[in-house]
Amino acid sequence: MAQKKIRKSIPKVAKVRAELQAEINSECPFCENTEVGHFQIHHIDENPANNNNGNLLLLCPNCHSRITKGDLSQIDVLKRKIELLNNPKKTNKKDSQNVSFNGTVGNAVVGNNNTVNLKNTKKTVKQKYPEGCIGFESVKSNYIGHLIERYNKYKEYEVGKGNVKYWIFGGQLKKKFKIAPTRTIYNLPSSRFDELKLYIQNRIRETKLGKIKGSTHKHYSTFEEYTEKFG
Repeated sequence: MAQKKIRKSIPKVAKVRAELQAEINSECPFCENTEVGHFQIHHIDENPANNNNGNLLLLCPNCHSRITKGDLSQIDVLKRKIELLNNPKKTNKKDSQNVSFNGTVGNAVVGNNNTVNLKNTKKTVKQKYPEGCIGFESVKSNYIGHLIERYNKYKEYEVGKGNVKYWIFGGQLKKKFKIAPTRTIYNLPSSRFDELKLYIQNRIRETKLGKIKGSTHKHYSTFEEYTEKFG
C-alpha cells in the first residue's frame, strides 16, 4: 500500500503566494491566464510536506489539473520553474535557491540527494496593475484571492472538486463589476474594494454549503483579521 502523503499547511501562505505571484508576473506560467485569484500552489515534487519556495509554483486550476492528469510532466514543470528563476543574461553567486525533491524526476535532473541548486538574480518585476487598482495593493488583492478561494471551496461541496469550473466565478465578477474582457477583477479601483469584498462574502454565504452551515458559522476571515495575520 502506498504511503499516504502528509499535507502540511504552508507557513505564511499569503506571503509565499505573493512571492510566487511576483515570480510569474501574475500570469499562469503555462497558459498566461491572468485570473490570479483562482490560482493554486503546486508542489513540483508532488510532496505536500515540502513547502520550500523552490518547490512551489503558482498556476491556474486548469494547468494544475493538466499536471494531475499527466498532460504536463514533472520535468515540464521543473523546467518552467528553472526558467522563471534563472536570468539568462546575468548570474549572481549570492542569489540561489534550492529545489528539493523527495521523488524521482529521471536523468534530466542532476544533483546530490535529489537537490537541484538554481542560481538566479533578483529581477525587477514590472507592476502589472496601475496605482489605484486593487491589484496594486498586495493585501487587498490577496484578500480578494482568499475570498475567491473560499467561494470555490464551497462550490466544490455542491458539484465535486473535479467538476468546479473555476473561471466561471471570475467571469461573473467581471460582468457584475463591468470589467473589460482584457482585464481582471484586480483592475477594479481600490475605492470599490469594500463593494467587491461584501459581494463575494455574500456569494459565499448563499452557496449550498453556506446555507447549511448557517449565518453563525465563520465562512471566511474578515479583512481586519486577514490584515492582522498577513499584512
